[in-house]
Amino acid sequence: MKKYGAVQEWDISHDVANDSEDDDTSVPTITRNDSGGRFAPTWARGIVVLSAILLVLALSPNCHSASSGDSIVASTLTILGMADDNPYDNDHDVNEPLFYDDQLVNHFSKDPDASVATWSNRYYKSTKYFKGPGSPIFIIIGGEGALDHGMLYPFITEHLAPRFSAAVIEIEHRFYGPYQPIMGREATVQELLELLTPQQAMADMIRLTKHFKDELDCLDYDRKSELYCPVITVGGSYPGFLSAMFRLVYPDFVDIAYASSAPLKLYDQSTDQDVYYDIVTQAAEHASKGCARAVRETLEDASKLIMHAKSVEDAVKSMNMCVDSIPEYIDNVKTLKDDVMMAVGFSFADYDMDAYPPGKDLGLYKACQVFQHKNHEPLEKMAKFFELVGLDAEFEEEYPSLVGEEAIPCFDLSIFLPDGENARITTSDWSGSGGGNDGKMWDFQLCTTVIDPIGFSSESMFPKRKWTYAALTDYCQKRYGKDVVPQPRALVEDMGFDDLVGNGASRILFTNGLQDMWSGGSYLENVSDSILALNFENGAHHSDLSHVGPSDKDTDDIRLGFVQITNILAKWLDEIKAESE
Repeated sequence: MKKYGAVQEWDISHDVANDSEDDDTSVPTITRNDSGGRFAPTWARGIVVLSAILLVLALSPNCHSASSGDSIVASTLTILGMADDNPYDNDHDVNEPLFYDDQLVNHFSKDPDASVATWSNRYYKSTKYFKGPGSPIFIIIGGEGALDHGMLYPFITEHLAPRFSAAVIEIEHRFYGPYQPIMGREATVQELLELLTPQQAMADMIRLTKHFKDELDCLDYDRKSELYCPVITVGGSYPGFLSAMFRLVYPDFVDIAYASSAPLKLYDQSTDQDVYYDIVTQAAEHASKGCARAVRETLEDASKLIMHAKSVEDAVKSMNMCVDSIPEYIDNVKTLKDDVMMAVGFSFADYDMDAYPPGKDLGLYKACQVFQHKNHEPLEKMAKFFELVGLDAEFEEEYPSLVGEEAIPCFDLSIFLPDGENARITTSDWSGSGGGNDGKMWDFQLCTTVIDPIGFSSESMFPKRKWTYAALTDYCQKRYGKDVVPQPRALVEDMGFDDLVGNGASRILFTNGLQDMWSGGSYLENVSDSILALNFENGAHHSDLSHVGPSDKDTDDIRLGFVQITNILAKWLDEIKAESE
């Protein structure tokens, strides 16, 4: 039987952030495993050699870049015989979308006619490292955005997949992107209430992964069989939450959950609402000393100036915003001030999520420098800040309406608006819903069961503003009608994620960047001996699951994290394999 571990013993009872710099035993070494089984000893030795090479690359100060590293890995695979003669690799482009046409519109309908209605679910797959039945499958979980650019996480597809001879499938979340359960028209509120839920999305992914398993000849669902293909879910942020939920809700199908920046405690309503923007403030100060005070003072002064403006138009012009872009509902300076301050808050939050690796090229650092400029007046700083926001590459991807314009003489505040009637800049999600249809869908989810209490404390660098369930309900019903009532306890009561151990959960790995505000709603300590937490002092929002993957720019804590993550997954896979002995 092939084993995935064969590593030096190391202590997983403590967080990586607490590791001693002098403790060399925290970095495991690879030893040879000739355990045989259905794989020949030559293959067993080969995977160990490859694993050592991959882990050295992840830890080395001169760690490979995305391009050079791929060539090194490819060359190594060819030498070991992994790149050739793989009957499961049909030369499919992993970034080319595929469509599962038999996805159910409603997995829980009691109506016989409705229960057979189907739609085309977009997904991506990679089988180039898969070695047949008995090898694992990674599910990369799509979240609150379209999956237009293929596979998300190179750490999974080009590091863990070859390490474990795994297949990878990445599945788009229903109602995000152009392929939806309701096509040809907008879904009604009643349809969204029934169909746009985490439970429906999880059922989609289970059904599609079963189909994928059939394609891979993973037909044996008995964990005691050598031909059993273990399933590992992977996600960051809301998909990180879903990843953990897969292991909790579908323990007979999902064997391991890897959940990065997963805000379970936010969604179970146990996290203090002030934590989110308090961490954004701390991260800004970490990026540029003095930033928090500069932002706080500027926003205080700017708020007063907006409130004393003769009109909304005058206030808008003073911040170099496009007058004709101001939404109709902003008909007084108080509403303008509140929404502008909200936009500053969630724009800083976006910068914080991308604040890795540390450096002066980060948007967070540049935003701080705008507010720390000593020769600019408060409203001039506001104008410069939104100018910076409009030029940011991540911003252009989320709000594409400005892409392609050679010169933007003023900032279009309306691009923060999600689609749909009665849209506002201050939405159900005070961390920012985003624009367009994806923004509308996320706004709707946070008006129903995915409730994240996020407010602004007096300790943050933003104007104090208390979040309440009453205000959320008022917003949601004005936006979608009286049938939409936020249910903050519905998810946790259905899934039981406020007591993971008591509800039998195991083999869940939580990872957190401590510069990430979402870490305030995640698990920062081990919950049990099989529900573990790794924390990265320099990490931001799921930095271990970046779109770049391991590179020479990674900090030491993230490099060590790659090794620890690999070893935890290897240990758990070995435990599952041991059941077949």
